[in-house]
Amino acid sequence: MHLITRAGPRSRIIGRLSPRRLDGLAALGCGVVAFALLDPGIGIGRRIAGVAVLVLPIAWRRWRPVVAFAIAVAGLAAVELAAREMLALGFVSVACVLYTVAAMCRTRTAFVALGVALAAAVASGIPAFPRLVGAPVMSVLLFTTVWSVGYAVGAHRRHLAQALRHQAVLARQRVMAERMRIARELHDVVAHGMSVVTVQAGLAALVLDDRPQETRDALTAIETTSRQCLAEMRRLLGVLRVEDQGDPPGTAPAPGLADLDRLLAQSAGAGVRVDLSVTGRRHALPAGIDLAAYRIVQEALTNVVKHAATDSARVNVHYRADEVAIEITDDGQGGRAARPHRGHGLAGMRERVHLYDGTFDAAPRPEGGFRVSATLPIPSTEHLG
Repeated sequence: MHLITRAGPRSRIIGRLSPRRLDGLAALGCGVVAFALLDPGIGIGRRIAGVAVLVLPIAWRRWRPVVAFAIAVAGLAAVELAAREMLALGFVSVACVLYTVAAMCRTRTAFVALGVALAAAVASGIPAFPRLVGAPVMSVLLFTTVWSVGYAVGAHRRHLAQALRHQAVLARQRVMAERMRIARELHDVVAHGMSVVTVQAGLAALVLDDRPQETRDALTAIETTSRQCLAEMRRLLGVLRVEDQGDPPGTAPAPGLADLDRLLAQSAGAGVRVDLSVTGRRHALPAGIDLAAYRIVQEALTNVVKHAATDSARVNVHYRADEVAIEITDDGQGGRAARPHRGHGLAGMRERVHLYDGTFDAAPRPEGGFRVSATLPIPSTEHLG
């Protein structure tokens, strides 16, 4: 722990530096070392000019890789003719920029750069090291190895970028599909509410003269249901809805937390016994929130049945005056089960919760298993109108 604490500030300082600034520092370091190792008998102006030409491509390699490579090759040719004592630095400069060209540029450009570098290696190696027969071969191996590593890194980056773009497209498609499904369910909620309003209005008209109390109760039910339906309609306006023309219109009310017993029975039939705990004073929820809570429990238990590899789970529902909290936990393989469904079932649950401005959390438990929790706020009556 102490070692990590000491290394932390250095890591943060390096992390603040951009790759181009790091290249600049690397070029400066190479220049200082090369300048110190060169023969002092060489004029200082000549040493500075030669070192500057050779380290400049290292500093520019991410900014203008092709231009930097051309300068590096030209510098290698120049030092081969005028200052062979700087030839080693010239090879280092060409190798660094060749790696960048192979990693960042198009395939055709990368192969052209490799050919130019190999030609420069042979042309510079033979006259510079006449007594070392293997010098050109070593130069060719150096450039080929550096280029191969750079090309492999670039191919990996391109593949990763393509995979991320594909993943982003799939994520957007999943979100849109989930929103369309939510929109259809909200439509069912509103249609069910309007049916209740119609029935209560007919009842009020029927008993208006003879039973004023029943008329008052019917009008109160109409008011409450209408406000809830208006709230659901406002949420519906923000969700894209594409109807499936072949789907028959729903006639049954949407499920809610009152139907959890049926859901738990289905889970038990699939081999997962679910313990249900309901705390707080149970009260009626707006239809959309009731449906969202039910679907969250349903999706969480589906993930438990399919992926948790356990025979038990727990569902806790806590009613409060202004919200309802749901928690689903299990003791199975939560950490491994979460990953393949982070973009599917969990994304759908998160979308439902965010639709109602709630909070959502899903993560492996420290003691093992997985935990899904959601809190759905209940709007007060005065905010529904």
